[in-house]
Amino acid sequence: MGVSKDLKGFYQEAKREYNHLHSELPYRTFDAQHSLFHNKKGVGFGFKLSVLTGANDDMVEAFNRLIMDLPPGHKWDYHFSMMGHNHVSHLIEQNTALKSARAGICSELAKQEADYANFAAHHGFFHRQKHYFDIKDYSAWLFVSSTDDVDSVLDCKEALTTTLSQIGLELTPLTPEGLINYVEGILNFDPTQTAPRGSDYAPEALIYKQVLSPDTEFLTRRHYTDVRFSNRQHQTVTSRIISLGLRSTPRTFRLYALPDCFASLKSVAKNVQCPHLMTLNFRHQESGSFATKNGGRIGELEKTLKSPMAFFFPQAKKEQSEREQIRDEMSDGINSMAYMHLTLTLFTNKKSERLHRTTAINAFRSGGIDLQTVSMLQSQALMTTLPFMMTDGFWADCDRAGRIQTVKTGNVANLLPLVMDVKNFSGGMMLPTMRQQAFWFNPFNCGSDNYNIALTGGSGAGKSFFVQKLAETLFAMNGKIWALDKGKSFKKLTLMLGGRYMTAEKIYLNPFTHLERIAMGDDYTDEKGEQVNPLKETLHTITGLFATMACPTHEMGDFEKSVLGDCIIAAWQAHKSETLVDHVQEALFAAAEKQGGDRRLSDIAMQLNKYRSEGIYGDTFNKPSMLDPNVHFTTIELDGFPSDIMRPVIFALMSSITQQMYLSGSRSTPKMCIIEEAWSLMAGSNAQAQEFINTGYRTARKFGGSFCTVTQGIEDFYSTPEALAAFNNSDIHITLRQGSGLAKFIKDNPSHFSPYEQFVIKSFEKSSIAGYSSVMLKTGDVTTFHRLFADPFTRACLSTEPHEFEYCETLMNQGVPLMDAVNQTAEHFYGPEIEIFNTLIYGKEAK
Repeated sequence: MGVSKDLKGFYQEAKREYNHLHSELPYRTFDAQHSLFHNKKGVGFGFKLSVLTGANDDMVEAFNRLIMDLPPGHKWDYHFSMMGHNHVSHLIEQNTALKSARAGICSELAKQEADYANFAAHHGFFHRQKHYFDIKDYSAWLFVSSTDDVDSVLDCKEALTTTLSQIGLELTPLTPEGLINYVEGILNFDPTQTAPRGSDYAPEALIYKQVLSPDTEFLTRRHYTDVRFSNRQHQTVTSRIISLGLRSTPRTFRLYALPDCFASLKSVAKNVQCPHLMTLNFRHQESGSFATKNGGRIGELEKTLKSPMAFFFPQAKKEQSEREQIRDEMSDGINSMAYMHLTLTLFTNKKSERLHRTTAINAFRSGGIDLQTVSMLQSQALMTTLPFMMTDGFWADCDRAGRIQTVKTGNVANLLPLVMDVKNFSGGMMLPTMRQQAFWFNPFNCGSDNYNIALTGGSGAGKSFFVQKLAETLFAMNGKIWALDKGKSFKKLTLMLGGRYMTAEKIYLNPFTHLERIAMGDDYTDEKGEQVNPLKETLHTITGLFATMACPTHEMGDFEKSVLGDCIIAAWQAHKSETLVDHVQEALFAAAEKQGGDRRLSDIAMQLNKYRSEGIYGDTFNKPSMLDPNVHFTTIELDGFPSDIMRPVIFALMSSITQQMYLSGSRSTPKMCIIEEAWSLMAGSNAQAQEFINTGYRTARKFGGSFCTVTQGIEDFYSTPEALAAFNNSDIHITLRQGSGLAKFIKDNPSHFSPYEQFVIKSFEKSSIAGYSSVMLKTGDVTTFHRLFADPFTRACLSTEPHEFEYCETLMNQGVPLMDAVNQTAEHFYGPEIEIFNTLIYGKEAK
């Protein structure tokens, strides 16, 4: 009898009906011909959208006009969303492959950087502040659903496609795989996922049956929903989903302020730390019915204000004014009315739930949007984040719960979740933005008009580290680097990468050494469609070099410059690669004699005496150039050159390096010349020198090269005409923490930085205090803010801190191999940090 009862209970339990969430989802079939989803109630379509990198009033007006033109009424639901996630490992690995092209130490550093980045994406970077900084990426979507006829839906789809494209958004039509992936990413959020992944779609099965893991469990509480399921690796994972809604309607919020809600630049502690999804659902109201109701209410208010009852309704006057403004704006076509529902969804865990909720609320409040936890309605709030759900009955549910706001379409336009930081996934130097957007900086692929860089950073800003990291990155990507160093800061890196390190005692810079090889090159058309003659361009820079050597303090006249150019060509044609300064001087004397003893030309020739073969600087400018186009990393240490020839040496190097850029293979090969402490190396005031720099920078651009000019303060670029010429010829401006001269510079040059830029730059801390370097990057007209993080081993490799440098140098002088010396230095100064790093990243003790 007992066995029979147990079997009966077992059978009854087997037949019990359970509610499965997937069966409540509206997704049914997909019409591939029209790219429409046929759902339980109505049809829908969607697009994945590019994320905008900024907004202005014109863009807001364009969005407002788009919303006003959308079909109105209760048959139409519109849904915009943007998700911030940590699925960036594929981008990190892509960059690692680019930086491992040379293998060896470059590959080792690339792997170390990738391991750190993958860790930081989910656990945050190491630094000396209490704030949390990770690496995220943002994706945006638009979904539209309707119970209207199919033709009307197709018309709406076509109109949205055209208008959004004109605004500047890139649209990718939503596929069944994309819909499944999107819904799965919310309801089956997997905290272990590190990269985007695709989803399978079986056309023969209904879509709603394909979106969830079969064993998904939901446990809804007052302030959150816990989810448990088996992920694709058959691991049981759990996540906690928190839904936040509006406490009050943000009627004065502006779209361009949205990025500050996710991560504030003015208060770095305020940022949304966990993965998150911002969802905006809205309906466009019928203008006629609203206008009638609004007019009726205005009439009621007018009667109230004229009666004794006005005393008891102090807000009546304000309401009347607001409603009259709405009436006028609708009449003038400036605005119409809409209903709106906004949700911020946080994907967190039990341990960090309170921290993530609090930081998100504080971040959005700081940005101008006041949020609160949706109490007792977490399941409803979660379902409204899914595509096409509002048409399935949830709009009415939210309305009954008081979670629908009546707003102007302009308010909706200003809340569209479409704006975040700029992205660059082309590969290069890992430089996440201050809002944690994944970003890799490559001066040769950053949208600038030229590749030249003006970089400035005061003491403690991490300037030398930044420049070396950039050089190492470009070199690792099969690029070529020339560094004009002052103070041996590049010595360790140069030797570590197998480059050539040259000092003042053994630098020879004859500008004619490689000219024959250049003469053998063909003309070509640059990316601007201009015809380029390499020999002509090179001879032009050599003429500028000789002009600065002969006239160091004043400008050479057009006649003298023209004759000098002719003499240089004549000397080279006679002697080819064996041409010396002597030959140019002889040609000048001959030209002076031909012009009846022209004193102007003979004076120029006399000025070249000290540069002749037997002159005091003869070896430097006449012995064959030691710059070898086959060497991919060359550093020239300029300490040791007499100050009176420092500028001719710099310009001779610039001329020779420009030639090397042409001789170094394809113009697509990254080629950069770095001039450290440029303000002190370019001392002087000479319009001729300015012209030389202008010409040299332009020529480098035509040869696919770049000059990176480095100074200690932004004011240094304004201290000499030569430095200012370098600054003005650079379309990429990189500003790190500035020194005490910043305040005076801003006072003297109030328009150089915008007020916002000034505020952020002034907040930059020393890298030794923050544990990272803060960077303002300006490429053309686009300004972004970044942080540079580095693992302890890379910091040890690139550090120019005097004690560390001396320690490593002493080991090398004792015969210790370079990499052994670097490793010993790293262990000596960063031992505990490296041990902690290895334990956390790799789960092992440092060796």
